[in-house]
Amino acid sequence: MDRNLPDGPPKALGQYFSDNLCAVLAVAGKPRDNGTAGPITATRIQRETGVARSTLRALKSRRGEVAANPDLDTLDRIADVLGVPPAFLLMRPQDWVALANAMGSINDYLAAAVKLHNDGQLDFGSPVEKVLRECKVHPDARPMGVGSSPEIKRATARDEWRRLACLKLNALMLRPVHAAQPRVALAAVAGALVSRGTPHDPNIGD
Repeated sequence: MDRNLPDGPPKALGQYFSDNLCAVLAVAGKPRDNGTAGPITATRIQRETGVARSTLRALKSRRGEVAANPDLDTLDRIADVLGVPPAFLLMRPQDWVALANAMGSINDYLAAAVKLHNDGQLDFGSPVEKVLRECKVHPDARPMGVGSSPEIKRATARDEWRRLACLKLNALMLRPVHAAQPRVALAAVAGALVSRGTPHDPNIGD
């Protein structure tokens, strides 16, 4: 278990949303007279988003068995007023930890992405997988003198897991970005996420 994560059973995504929403609402308003952060009011949220106070109250609620489930338009409008990306309101602690871990090991991946960009290699194929290959963390090295063995099967499964993960992050992170500098940075972050997230013994489905 990651010691950076809170203890307790996992929660529904809607509960994480409610936690995140309450946390940001509590500090997104005008500062108090003593200089500490102040809350943003439900009246302002309603005025600037059109989201009714009763709806906001339901989205904030962390009680009961039914987790918050905002529609995407509501999520987008609330995030816009709060000045945060909509995705940030849906982040779980483990997502932040994964991102922090990736950023903490970014240097080698960034150097690889810069080299690939300078060589004209980031604009086609699977850029994230190319970053991993450039960093020599993919594919897994095979044991010498070992034929069909659990170690070989595990290495093959890890390679396939990374290949698929790279394709998914290419589609999510790099597909809409064409400017060189952010594309290089995103390829590096994605490479670090895939490398650090690779399971020891992945189960590859059909």
